[in-house]
This record gives sequence, structure tokens and C-alpha cells, in this order.
Amino acid sequence: MKDVLQVRPIQILLLEDSELDADLVVAHLQRAGIEHDVARVWTREDFTAALQDEPDLILADHTLPAFDGMSALDIAQDICPRIPFVFVSATLGEEIAVEAMKRGATDYVIKSRLTRLPGCVIRALAEARERKARLDAEEALLSSRRRLDAALDIARLGTFEWRSDTDQLLMDERACEIILGRQERMADLLALIHEMEQPSMHEALNCIAREGGKLEREITLRSAEGEMRNVMLICDHATGTSAYGILFDVTERRAAERQQLLIMRELHHRVKNSLASVQSIINFTLRTSETKEEFAFSIRRRIRSLATSHTLLTDSDWSGIHLRAIVMSELQPYDPRRVRLDGPDLQLPAEMALSFALAVHEMTTNAAKYGALSVPGGKVCIEWDLADKKLSFNWRESGGPLVHPPVRRGFGSILLEQALGQQIDGNVRQDFHPDGLRIEIIAPLD
Repeated sequence: MKDVLQVRPIQILLLEDSELDADLVVAHLQRAGIEHDVARVWTREDFTAALQDEPDLILADHTLPAFDGMSALDIAQDICPRIPFVFVSATLGEEIAVEAMKRGATDYVIKSRLTRLPGCVIRALAEARERKARLDAEEALLSSRRRLDAALDIARLGTFEWRSDTDQLLMDERACEIILGRQERMADLLALIHEMEQPSMHEALNCIAREGGKLEREITLRSAEGEMRNVMLICDHATGTSAYGILFDVTERRAAERQQLLIMRELHHRVKNSLASVQSIINFTLRTSETKEEFAFSIRRRIRSLATSHTLLTDSDWSGIHLRAIVMSELQPYDPRRVRLDGPDLQLPAEMALSFALAVHEMTTNAAKYGALSVPGGKVCIEWDLADKKLSFNWRESGGPLVHPPVRRGFGSILLEQALGQQIDGNVRQDFHPDGLRIEIIAPLD
């Protein structure tokens, strides 16, 4: 219904079949100084159509030749229930009037007493304005409540009221879910808190009960089944004896923070170890290189091998690297007919994988420079197995140049002894057999 304003005439829908009675209605309204426009109808179809224009007021006779006022009232209540409906009839008895009021009529006026009509109209419009304002306020409140409920649901917040004088605790469903069950008193909630947190929490609640103020505290709850939760409690005890607050579960957030801290510590440890490995590689390469060019060439290849191993570890979230992947990453450039791999599918832990990767790189580099991979007919056979929690790794070269024992220990030998022998507690045996170098590595692997 449109607001009824003093600056415009009142729009009246008049259901009346008598032209004389309609003129009398208009005359009494004019005499009272009520500015109005009347749309007069007397059939069901015209009445229903006129309701679409949303009049400010409906005046209706009770009895018409082809229609009746009660039916009109039902139609008006269905289409536009906020529009005031006043019966103006000569045949409206007391029982009918009472029934009409029960079904939604605003008032009624007997045609023999039309002097009452202006006052009835003014009162009906005033009541309609008040009713509209009240309904609008209720709808706004309901809409606000829906928005609040949606926001609380999205934020996964529970609400509560604590009456400090009686210790009564009133919670919504989400608050009950957060604190692992419904609690009737604040004392019952305190009983769920970790023993070390109870005294300070009790003191803080007593303080805001006496002096007012705001409390914001993270508490640790334990259910009867032993489930632990971290819960943030925020309440405000501004006036009276009631404090209002919210609860939200921060268990996952705290777990994520602990996981992040663990990852940072692990990252620091790995970076420290990686830098130590790089430093060792640089120092050993400096000692075993006769020229700057040889040093630059060797250090680039070794750092590249280390980077490849790190990439493989990163792809596996540092859970380890499969031994076959380590070997293949180094031997991939060579003709597969010259390389034979034989061994089960084993995954090496991160630290062991890095040491093995550097060792395989040195063995491959040595074979390419001096051993079986330096001539067209040379071959490399790599076999490994796991028995009694020990890894047995064998590298055998054949078809290459005649092998002579080295006159000095090179980087590869030092790396095998230190990276595998010391870092992973392995045993390394090198056999400079004339037909081809043979290396056996035995290392513990759970």
C-alpha cells in the first residue's frame, strides 16, 4: 500500500451498486474536508482489477446484486491485506459485523449513520499507517536477523549470553557445537578448560562481572572423550548483569601455525645442510682441480647434479627419491643399450638420497671421462637389492679402457668415503679391476 500523504487526495475504491448511496458517501467525505478520488465498481471482475492500482482505502457495501461484501473482503485480504477495508452497508447486523472484523475488516458504518464515516476513514488510514510502519520495522528486523545469522554461519561463530548474577549460560547451537556440548552454567564451561587455565579465567570473569568491560581469551577445552580444542572467547559485560559474547574454534588455525613453524624449522635445517654440501663440494673441487677451467667445469656439473636432486625431492614433498630415478637422472644422456639397471623399486630418504645422487654423479662422470662410457663399446651395469634392512648397491663397468689404480685420491673417492661412508653410515669398497671399475656400497635402509 502506498503511503497516504496530506499533499494528495486519498484514493478510495468504492464497491457500491447504488449511485445514490455512492453520492452520499462522497458528500459526507467532502463535507468533512477529506480530499479524495473515488473509483466506483460493483462487479467482482472490476473490483479485482481495481485492486491492482493499490488504493489507500476500500469502502464496500455488504449486499450487491451479483456480488457480496464478504467475498470482496476475502479477495482484498488475499491480494492486498494491508489496505484498510470498511463496510458501508444498510443491512450489516451485529453478528455479520463481528464475523467481518474477524476476517480482516477494519471497521463498519451503517448507511443511516454516515456522519460517522469521515472519522472512521481517518482512523482506518491512521491505523493502516501505523500497521505498515510496524510491519516494515518487523521485516527490517527479520532481514537484519537473517543477515546476522548468515554472517555468523559463514564466520562459524557461536553466540552466548552469560548472566553473572545467576551464572546462567545461554548458547546457540553453534556455540554448543564449538564447546563440545551444551552447558547450562559458566562454571560447567570452566570445568572443561585445561586445569592450568582455570584460575586465570575464573578471575577474569569475576573481574568483568564486578567492574564491567571486555574479555578476550583463548581457552583449551577437553571433552569427556578426550578431544582437545582451542577456542577463542570474546564477551562484553557493559551494563546490567548480562554479558554477551561469541565463540569460535581456532583449533585448525593453531595446528596450521604449528605446522608452519615445523616447516620453517625443517626448511632452515635443509638449507643449512644444502649449503654445507655446496661448501664441501667447492672445497673438494678446489683441492682436486689442477686448473681454473677444470674447476669451473667440474663445479658447474656437481652443483647442477645437486640441483636436480633437490628438484626431485621438492616434487615428492621431501618424502624421498626413488633410487631408480636418481640413477636415471645421471645416465639418461647415454645410449640405453650401454646401461643396464636391475633392482627393486626403493625410495631413499631425503638426506640419503642427496648423498647417493652426488655419488652416482661422480661415478657417471668418471666413467664418461676415463671409464666404460668414454669409448663406444663400454657398458655400465648397476644392480641393487634390499636384504635385512641393508641396501646393497653395485656399480660395474666393462668394455672400457684398461683400468689402472689411481696414483692419487680424486674427488670421487673422497666423496664416496665421506658422503656415503660417514654421512649415511655406509661401507664403500672400490675395486680397480683391469676389465672395469667395480664399486660396492652397503648402507642401512629401514
